[in-house]
Amino acid sequence: MIIFIFISIALHLVSFLCIVLLFLKQSKGSNLKEEVRESMQSYIEQLEHENDQLIDRVKTLVEKRESKIDLRLRILEQSRDKVVPEEDVPPREPPKEVQQYPKPGSVVLQHPSVRNDRKQQALKLYKEGFTINEIAKFLNCGVGEVELIVTIHGRSQQL
Repeated sequence: MIIFIFISIALHLVSFLCIVLLFLKQSKGSNLKEEVRESMQSYIEQLEHENDQLIDRVKTLVEKRESKIDLRLRILEQSRDKVVPEEDVPPREPPKEVQQYPKPGSVVLQHPSVRNDRKQQALKLYKEGFTINEIAKFLNCGVGEVELIVTIHGRSQQL
């Protein structure tokens, strides 16, 4: 019987030890939960702070761009107000020596020298300050053709 009592006491001690160990593990688990909660809270606070900084940067960039755009608009409006509207400006007449060519829609076979003359006249008018649209009207040719002549001539001048 003493053996049974001794075994019973030993089992009670082992079970008491197991209960203490489980209690310690549980208290450690609650500490771990608290640590995780605190680290997550600090992480969220850091994210909010960085987001606020990013929003401030974006706002300043947008404000800078808006101020630049406003300045450009004011400058354009001032320059537009200073320029006389095209409706008030009488259309310029081509110089007397500019030869009138047939309208672009009509099909006319031309000698290559005629195209060369047109090129020379287009360049001359461009140097005198006529716009590409005006030159195209004077020479009865396309705007693209005049642009091409002026562009190619400009490139050949650079070489």
